[in-house]
Amino acid sequence: MFSIFFKLGWFIKKHWIKYIVAITFLNVASFISVIPPKILELGIDEIINKTITRDSLLRLILIMLLITIIGYFVSFLWTYLLYGTGNKLEYTIRKNYFEHLLKMDNKFYERNVVGDLMARATSDLGQVAQTAGYGILALTDATVYLVFILFMMMYTISFKLTIVSLIPLPFIVIGVKILGDRIHKSYTESQNAFSAMNNKVLESVSGVRVVRAYVQEEDDIKRLEGSAMNAVNKNINLIKVDALFDPLFKIVFTIAYAIAFSYGIFLVFNQELTPGQLVSFSVYLGMLGWPMFALGDAVNVMQRGNASYDRIQNIMSQKPEVEEPAIPEYVGEDLNELTFEHVTFSYPNGGFNAIDEISFKLNKGKTLGIVGKTGSGKTTILRQILKQYKLLHGAIRINEIDIKDIDTKNVRKFFGYVPQEHILFTGTVYKNIAFGKKGATEEEINKAIDMAAFRKDIAFLDNGLDTIVGEQGVTLSGGQKQRLSIARAFVTNPEVLILDDSLSAVDGTTERMILKNLKISRKDKTTIIVAHRLSAVEHSDEIIVLDDGKIIERGNHEQLMKLNGWYAKQYIHQQMIYKKSGDM
Repeated sequence: MFSIFFKLGWFIKKHWIKYIVAITFLNVASFISVIPPKILELGIDEIINKTITRDSLLRLILIMLLITIIGYFVSFLWTYLLYGTGNKLEYTIRKNYFEHLLKMDNKFYERNVVGDLMARATSDLGQVAQTAGYGILALTDATVYLVFILFMMMYTISFKLTIVSLIPLPFIVIGVKILGDRIHKSYTESQNAFSAMNNKVLESVSGVRVVRAYVQEEDDIKRLEGSAMNAVNKNINLIKVDALFDPLFKIVFTIAYAIAFSYGIFLVFNQELTPGQLVSFSVYLGMLGWPMFALGDAVNVMQRGNASYDRIQNIMSQKPEVEEPAIPEYVGEDLNELTFEHVTFSYPNGGFNAIDEISFKLNKGKTLGIVGKTGSGKTTILRQILKQYKLLHGAIRINEIDIKDIDTKNVRKFFGYVPQEHILFTGTVYKNIAFGKKGATEEEINKAIDMAAFRKDIAFLDNGLDTIVGEQGVTLSGGQKQRLSIARAFVTNPEVLILDDSLSAVDGTTERMILKNLKISRKDKTTIIVAHRLSAVEHSDEIIVLDDGKIIERGNHEQLMKLNGWYAKQYIHQQMIYKKSGDM
């Protein structure tokens, strides 16, 4: 149960002063709270003995008020420090968790679904923070506060009455131990079910247009209901265990009250106890309910926190497959040469080579076109360039230095990447374009807009560049998303611009405008263009044609047309289609 505090030792050591001060004030508050029953005892005995006076009553009232005021300020201090530090823990773990996710490679995201990652970053993380705040409160009150109360009962009222009244309480400790183990197991199952449901909700919301298009609303609701019911059932199992705590405490304390009341009256009749002491003892016995309940709560919270921390650490302990070099080599500020040497790669559990013996050299200022049938390995080459997967066979070199010996950040700083799936962020068009370059000027933004042939579209947007694009760019068309993504890459003016089939959703006229702007603005820069529409790579210095992961043709446009192979036939076929459609 206490292992959660060892797991959080790295944080507690860093903030130990705050915890010491908070726990000290908490104990002071606990000590102050056990004084009022004694004042009540004195008042009752003075009333019964008819010795109470106006001055003594006023003195007792003033003491009560003073204790209340002091207790108020002390409680404020421990609450602020303890819960404030718990929130700091939540912030720290969330920051570390998010930084960890950003370091992970593609293989990590193939193993872990987004909904599960979100559940661990929200529900689980909140439970850990509660352990560092409320959990420490409950544990402290279940020990120190308990000792204060027992001391007042035993040594200021009656040792015999205290011992007799506490006879039923060991059953609470036994019950807490049994229920604590069950809570840990039930809570873990509940959180796993919540993660599965969270992922299903995310899929349904993200894919709502596809669901509607295929009229699958009812089936999707049934699938979500199944996931939700599983989460509900797991939570009900947890609640069943959790619900046993309260009856356990009530039964035990009812028996304790009955014993205390019966034996206490006996002691009063035998003049071993005053009426005031019996009343204050009853108050202390009632106060004893909180530390005993806190004991159960501490077990509950710490078991949940333990399970949640383990789930978070399960993600944090996963390492990226792409390892960073122990001593990275300096590659320079310019990318002068990119070389592939017999590169072969297969995806995990793929069972075949996605690319096989790929070799080429791309010099600064040149344009490389990569074409081929769907699934021929075009995007896989780009993923290897960007170090998204671990390379096992062959070598990729930047400026004659093996990419394995270069820090990933230093590799990616050279590239501006426009992927097939255009990821846009909720916010304005302006912010989405400026995303890749901090402090981008309006002149740079406007230049990128013109280069991406996006200017005419802005005029039709409600608020121009200040238009909110919505989640994943829901308010924009496919072509607009592509051009916005291209503009975002142009703003960074990268050493190497990679366009991964990024012109597929634009018409032929717009494509030619973008390619013309590309040639003019990037005549001294390197460009890699992956495309299905061969007109997009027609101007490239070299074009490689892939089939089943292998290069089957290579050369510039004129050379490939003379070969009369796949490229030439596909190019002629596409030109005929475009002429018929009038998109020329």
